[in-house]
Amino acid sequence: MTESMEGISGFQTVRLGSTPVIRQLIEEAGLVERIDRLSPVKKEDCQVSVGTRIAALIINQLSDRKPLFKVEAFYENQDVELLFGPGVTASDFNDDALGRALDALYNAGLEEICMHSIQGVQSCVNLTWEGLHADTTSFVYTGAPKNDPDDEALLKIVHGHTKDHRPDAPQIKFGLTTSPEGIPVYADVLNGNQDDKTWNAKVMKALRQWYEPDQLAQAIFIADSALVTEDNLKMVQGKGDQPDFQFLSRLPENFKVAKTLKEKALKDDENEWEDIGHFVNRKGAASYHTYPAKEKLHGNPYRFLVVQSDQMDGRKKKKIDNQLKNEKQSCRKEQKELESRDFACEADAEAALADFLKHHHKGYHTFEGTVVREEVPGKREKRGRPKKGEPPPPPVTVYRAQLELQSPSEETLEQLRKEASIFILVTNAGNDTASDVDLLKGYKGQQTVENRFRFLKDPFFVRRLFLEKPRRVEAFAYVMMMSMMIYSLFEYLIRTSMETDDEPLNLMGGGGRRSIRPTGEAVLELLDTVDIIHMEIDGQLRRLFPDNHEPQLDRILSLLGMDRSVYTTPFSSKAVEINSQ
Repeated sequence: MTESMEGISGFQTVRLGSTPVIRQLIEEAGLVERIDRLSPVKKEDCQVSVGTRIAALIINQLSDRKPLFKVEAFYENQDVELLFGPGVTASDFNDDALGRALDALYNAGLEEICMHSIQGVQSCVNLTWEGLHADTTSFVYTGAPKNDPDDEALLKIVHGHTKDHRPDAPQIKFGLTTSPEGIPVYADVLNGNQDDKTWNAKVMKALRQWYEPDQLAQAIFIADSALVTEDNLKMVQGKGDQPDFQFLSRLPENFKVAKTLKEKALKDDENEWEDIGHFVNRKGAASYHTYPAKEKLHGNPYRFLVVQSDQMDGRKKKKIDNQLKNEKQSCRKEQKELESRDFACEADAEAALADFLKHHHKGYHTFEGTVVREEVPGKREKRGRPKKGEPPPPPVTVYRAQLELQSPSEETLEQLRKEASIFILVTNAGNDTASDVDLLKGYKGQQTVENRFRFLKDPFFVRRLFLEKPRRVEAFAYVMMMSMMIYSLFEYLIRTSMETDDEPLNLMGGGGRRSIRPTGEAVLELLDTVDIIHMEIDGQLRRLFPDNHEPQLDRILSLLGMDRSVYTTPFSSKAVEINSQ
């Protein structure tokens, strides 16, 4: 910091962190203007536009992660005029003002707001259409929601199939479709009991409304096995001038065709399988083999890809362990029942043993058995206590089955593991559109949308939902989605710029962590410590960098297409007030 001390009346250090960078990304995506066009501020509401208040929530969520009622306190320690322009104060973001902004957002139409927000983010990037990754996740609601069962339009905060392992708590759900780079192409907020099968149909319908046919013709719609229903596969087929959706999904394991394909692939010659190898250069990475096939499903032919991994999914391993444990317990119980039976003749015992072995030869545990002859004490024919000196009844010859439970052989276990490590992909995309390797890579790319869900659910970024009114819960959930959109844009710009950069970023956390492909979270963490000095010089507020600022700041700003001015030059007041007509 090199300024003459003459005329200086005082200074103050303000920790801005990543807030100016986030604000600049919101500006580049045009979110404030897009929201304000759809939801102009009412004169009696607030002097700050709805879009500006929503921007304040997004900045808060990405930089400080405070609950709604603490947002005003957050901005009391921020450079509000730098972020929002002259005349804006922290009190403009009190909880009442933010609540009214959520109401205005709801009344403007949340799905339309979401669509325009997505379009704004997409305008900043070169969107890739090869694969569209779609999925849903649940989000726990803390508190007692005020549901109105008579209002069908209201978001239903209810119990449903939970992906958070919280069946005790009410929830909402998020639906998201992204490009391979994680840029959203569709997003919505769902009732807590919304099923994925119905949601997939809704997404395909919405995509046809949001995008041009030539855009969708380039894409393969990738979703989990809930996509594969007879009704959804009919929706894949275009009507009129609509092109067919190209899709890729995982075939449900309980389908008859799945069993047929798996058995055929395992019986076929190993030469029919293709060794794909590893997708990532990392120790312990899975290696894959694939087996292509064509079969009919619901009367129509599709392309299938049987995939075998040398690493079994942890959930499947647990399932196998439980399956073997339960089978063993059942076998022990049935063994005890048969061995406790006495047979009067050897033929009856042999018949019972043969029938038992016949019904247990298909399990993973097997039995070996034999019939033995034993002498047991006879029973008195008379009732009551025996008389003194009465001889005991003569012994009786009986025949009993003796069983030995055999644990599964190593060969059986290996076959079981091999079958469990197989999954099957189904698609209508031709080989000229996507090779077998492309299909597998595309499906494995589902982690892209899963990573976005991890961001949404990370308590470091977002607290549990605490609002009571379903309208505000839904509106706030869409604001969370907008925060995720800006985060996705932030990460995309960093990673894209670093593709031509050989020098990795030094990350926080010790251990010399460096990355050429850092997560957005890791880079935001680097920006958390950025301070600016406020100094009054000749009656004018000046914003200056201290000498000991984050050493990688200039490089990070350059990767984002920004410079230091985002920390020192206030936004104009053009978006401060937009009055309704």
